[in-house]
Amino acid sequence: MDTLSITMIDRQEMAEFLCGNKLLSGSQSIAMNYAGHQFGYFTSQLGDGRATLLGQINQWAFHAKGTGPTQYSRGGDGRAVLRSSIREYLVSEAMFHLGIETTRALSLVSSTLLPVYRETIETAAIVVRVAPIVAFVRIGTFEVFSTHHQYEQVRQLADFVINNMYSKQEVTKDRYNLLLIDIARRTGKLVAHWQAFGFTHGVLNTDNMNVLGSTIDYGPFGFVEDKIQGYVPNHSDDEGRYAFDRQPIIAAWNLGKLRLAFSTLIDSNKYIDEQYEFWLLFNRTYDNLMRQKLGLTFYLQSDQWIYQEILRLLDLYHLDYTRFWRQLADEIVPDVIKKEQWFSIYQRRLTLEGSYAKKIRRERMNRVNPKYILRNYMAQVAIEKAQEGDYNEIDRLLHLLRRPFDEQDEMNDYAKISPKWAKKLIISCSS
Repeated sequence: MDTLSITMIDRQEMAEFLCGNKLLSGSQSIAMNYAGHQFGYFTSQLGDGRATLLGQINQWAFHAKGTGPTQYSRGGDGRAVLRSSIREYLVSEAMFHLGIETTRALSLVSSTLLPVYRETIETAAIVVRVAPIVAFVRIGTFEVFSTHHQYEQVRQLADFVINNMYSKQEVTKDRYNLLLIDIARRTGKLVAHWQAFGFTHGVLNTDNMNVLGSTIDYGPFGFVEDKIQGYVPNHSDDEGRYAFDRQPIIAAWNLGKLRLAFSTLIDSNKYIDEQYEFWLLFNRTYDNLMRQKLGLTFYLQSDQWIYQEILRLLDLYHLDYTRFWRQLADEIVPDVIKKEQWFSIYQRRLTLEGSYAKKIRRERMNRVNPKYILRNYMAQVAIEKAQEGDYNEIDRLLHLLRRPFDEQDEMNDYAKISPKWAKKLIISCSS
């Protein structure tokens, strides 16, 4: 994919473009229309209530969040606050450098001249996200047309996605069947990466999952720390529908809704199973990632027990997920784990790797087990400093998170477990 390079006249003019006050030559801003299943219940009309598509250069689309009311704002002010904008700005870059498909954060612009009224008066901000145009086509984009029986628009949207995702040589007469299969596979691979790296999206509605198989719409997200089963970063998710361990099931459920939206496009004479395709790619990718995290180079069926059991033990003993995997490469294992049967079985499994040198194993493990993740308290510290006018912590974290697998000894404090006060942080859809 081509890299993106833009040269503006000066910083002020750049800011005018990045907050939507000016548009790129020849572009026209639009708010995108979509529906969605939110927490399992269908809402027939959603759309970009506080975001606009600013334009497109080559395959790159610029999508600004917090630019003001649109025709889909439903009475809202269409603004984004600084705290949620900082979180999205930081995590989208953190995810990219972890190797997880995601929209990128191009810029963060704030303004003290425009107060935003939430529980308190807050600073307004705009994040510009950049990604291929189809990254902003959601499952809910197809649903808004299919549920209104606008089947020609469903076909037009599918053709648009196909024309922007594949070369002409890749397009066949079975294109709609193959598109659904490909979306399912891409989604399976994406969710496998979420699970392996401990990322929890927080709001996996069908309007928050796209057809490209990349992470989009960062809100009340979180990385698992000392709780795995039932971990819910979203304070608003009382029933735990979008808990960390439920993400694969929810993603498969969402794909079922996409298949319904595709019902008039699919060639029923040819059997396709998007659920099978999703789980095939999910299980294959997840298994491969977890074996890499364990330092295993070849496949044994029994490896599945090894990584499933250590996840159970990490949860049982409330051990930090990211720190455990990173320290495992240095053979630093908590005493409570050494006393478990798992440890001796894992040690015997390592001996089957033959002459595979410890140093090589350590290097390979450290390429898939990050030392640094964006813990919620880190984002909160950056937010509080920015609210006082100090943006240096944002830049510091951005520098840190662009090299999550490197030692960065001067940054060691960021690799520690979260402070106790972080347990009291409340993250919601408005955060």
